[in-house]
Amino acid sequence: MRRHWRRSLLAVPVVMFLFIWTLTTHGKYSVSGDEPHYLIIAESLVTDHDLDVANNYARNDGRLFGHDRLDMGLHAVRSRTGRVLSIHDVGLPLMLVPAYAIARAVAQYPSEALLKRFRMDRGLFAYSLLGLLLIAVTATGSALLASGLSGLDRPGRVAFLVLAIGISPPVVSHAFLVFPEVVALFVTCVVVWFSLKPAGAGDRSMLLALLLILGVLPWMHHKYLIYVPGLLLVIAWTRWTLIKSLRLTTIVAGLLLFAGPQVALQVWTWRAWGTLGGALTTQGVPFSLESLQRGLVGLWIDRQSGLLAYAPLYWIVPACWWLTWKRTGAYLVPFLLLYLPAAAFVIGWWAGFAPAARYLVPSVPLLLVPMVEALRYRAVRLATLFLIVPQGLIDAVIWQHPRWLWPAPEGNLVLSALGPFGRVYAQALVDVQGGAPMFSAIWIGAVAAIGSAAVVVWARKEQQDLEDAADRRSTSNRS
Repeated sequence: MRRHWRRSLLAVPVVMFLFIWTLTTHGKYSVSGDEPHYLIIAESLVTDHDLDVANNYARNDGRLFGHDRLDMGLHAVRSRTGRVLSIHDVGLPLMLVPAYAIARAVAQYPSEALLKRFRMDRGLFAYSLLGLLLIAVTATGSALLASGLSGLDRPGRVAFLVLAIGISPPVVSHAFLVFPEVVALFVTCVVVWFSLKPAGAGDRSMLLALLLILGVLPWMHHKYLIYVPGLLLVIAWTRWTLIKSLRLTTIVAGLLLFAGPQVALQVWTWRAWGTLGGALTTQGVPFSLESLQRGLVGLWIDRQSGLLAYAPLYWIVPACWWLTWKRTGAYLVPFLLLYLPAAAFVIGWWAGFAPAARYLVPSVPLLLVPMVEALRYRAVRLATLFLIVPQGLIDAVIWQHPRWLWPAPEGNLVLSALGPFGRVYAQALVDVQGGAPMFSAIWIGAVAAIGSAAVVVWARKEQQDLEDAADRRSTSNRS
């Protein structure tokens, strides 16, 4: 039984890595969007040992990682110190420096003729090696996540659900991209794993290491300054017994590890930009109530950039959280701390030219906790199996046509490829990004509420029937 459990958990990272890697080998948008502008920082660090990227854009260093004639545009501006700095946070490039240097070196070995056979040049080959690293990081995080969640339900069912989520958007569509979401997703997987794992001898050291990781995460993107307190709350809520057992000196050390990197980030940010929120806040706070109203809906049901447009499996989340909120309520806090600012982001909750629901990627492990916790109910299991069918069809289309993950003028190409069913589903969603009125989303909310309520009522009845049967057995035994 234990060997079967281990095989189930091992299958998660292996199958996930192979699925995503093979997906990237036959078509996707390479080094696009923000990716090259993160990599130009890494190039400057490796070659020039500084963060001034003006000369890197000027000498066309983008060709070194597969983006020839990379235009700086508004991605870099002059800072208060006089240097031209990227508006993107420096944490991800700093983390990638060793891997980037190795990838650049390895890319020099294949011949030009061999690279051309695979429609590559040295820059694209170096970029593809970085993609393999990011896929491996995501797969490893998913393995940890499955291990932690296996204590909530049967390991086989847990492994199946985690794998289904891992090869579906938004995880599968961002696992290979040079975005900070990949790191934030991994960190969230570690937090969920630690919050659910059985107590062990090394927990104190793990806790200190995790606090340091949380403290460093905002260096990947300033928006995680709001997110990491929620993750810290999850740890405190689930591992309070461990925290109470710590000495005062250990608690102080942990707080310093958590707060120190964030204070250092604020000092560096103020010196460079004169604000505490990074380059994007030099013209004011980048959030608005109008954006929030549309983003709250759009991140979920926009027909091209919403989560549910590519991942109908998440329709079950409201019912799962409804059924398990007493046990999983703490996981909702960091989710909201990520979701609400993303929805209110004035530059665009849809994240520009990126696959759908980019900003929600780190929250996926948080959503999996109530989903797995609710698998104890037969109603939830049947509803999940029902939703996995269209999810599997969508994943199959995505694997064949990876570029369809990105927004297209023709609309949602993935749903169109599913024929009448897909087109009807697409029309049922709302073109929030295109300016559709918000009242058109009311009926979708009503249908979702009715469906969730039906699952909850069925599950509650199932639970009541089990409790009544237990009471009858107890009464019979006493008599």
